[in-house]
Amino acid sequence: MYGKIALEEAWAIEENFKAYDVSSLAPKGVIGGDLIANLLDAHGTRLQQMDENGVDMMVLSLSSPGPQGQADPAEAAKLATLANDRLSDEVMKNPKRFAGMVSVSMHDPAQAGQELRRCFTEKKGFVGCIINDYQSAGDGNTMLFYDDPKYDEFWKVAEEMDCPVYLHPRAATPLIHEQMWKGRPWLEFSALGYAHRVGMHFLGIVTAGVLDRFPKLKLVIGHMGEHIPYDLYRIDHKLNRARFPNMPMRKDRLIRDYFGTQLFITTSGHFSTPALLCAMQEIGARSIMFSIDYPFESIPNGCVWYDEHVPISGHDLVDIGRNNALSVFSKLTNEVHGLETKSPPDCGVGGLGLRKGYEGEREYGLYNRDWSQRRR
Repeated sequence: MYGKIALEEAWAIEENFKAYDVSSLAPKGVIGGDLIANLLDAHGTRLQQMDENGVDMMVLSLSSPGPQGQADPAEAAKLATLANDRLSDEVMKNPKRFAGMVSVSMHDPAQAGQELRRCFTEKKGFVGCIINDYQSAGDGNTMLFYDDPKYDEFWKVAEEMDCPVYLHPRAATPLIHEQMWKGRPWLEFSALGYAHRVGMHFLGIVTAGVLDRFPKLKLVIGHMGEHIPYDLYRIDHKLNRARFPNMPMRKDRLIRDYFGTQLFITTSGHFSTPALLCAMQEIGARSIMFSIDYPFESIPNGCVWYDEHVPISGHDLVDIGRNNALSVFSKLTNEVHGLETKSPPDCGVGGLGLRKGYEGEREYGLYNRDWSQRRR
């Protein structure tokens, strides 16, 4: 499929590595060769692989944990501002291929809202906001969560700016690491820990009634929904109003009712066809958007999976691969980026199934260029 839009794609500045050594995630060569070089790059290898794999647009965001990893409020705000200014400059070098997510410090909801508003009104190239799970505070073991009513001041600005908020995972605090993951470090990150922590936070925001107070607010999570679509029956079943009469979420709503209008997921780093089909059945195709999770995941791997191993209708393929993102991240359609919705034929989906360059040839059954031999 041509024209894909990828939404959870990491980028970095050197200052981000001072608080968190991302290279510690794996030895050099395990994750795409030189992970740090790939994070710092926007217009070289990244763009070349986009061209080779039918990716029209990448929405870039500062790699995790970003400002959320800074326990000092002043340092967190400083990193957010610095990263946002540099990301705007990078995006505007090629705004038809790149857009950006605003980074914010979440120590102070009012200050976070001000930085979001600044980026959306004074800078160019931003289409959403990324928050890397909880905000570290105090000695680094204090965790600030955004289902607290004081964060309504931030959510109000996000709604007003029509800014989707992407809730992204991050590593555990030192205390939680010591208590839960020290003896099983292979489970702490992408295999399990990321999804457990960010899934709790995501559901905490919804059940706190944030979406009800801000009905135009949109939240996005990656990695095929951080396990939530596959547990959705049990989640809704066990949020029993008789047991939890004081839960702030609307009494006439299930979690699943918010998907497709206020809650969305992406395929980032989770290239599983059965998982995608399950998610489509549970939350619907309009709730799902394509993403890769580069450079922590491979652009070719993600695109080969999506282009060649996802047996869904051409319309659903193109909606998930492109059009849904334009609906959720509406600023991708403005004059800066200028993206438009496309049909399956526009994206090379459907037709006779012949290889590009053989249009107009006689067909022998739609998929093969010969009656007697397998040629494709």
